[in-house]
Amino acid sequence: MEVLSRLAREEGYCVIVVTHDPAVAEMSHCVWRMTDGVLTLENP
Repeated sequence: MEVLSRLAREEGYCVIVVTHDPAVAEMSHCVWRMTDGVLTLENP
């Protein structure tokens, strides 16, 4: 995650990570949650 975060920040990359791990999600700039097939923005 550190490498992906650094690339996103320093190189302007968009990194999409799909996870079930809340600790990984907390490291993200933006979190989308899917519940019953519906995507919602959790932390803009």
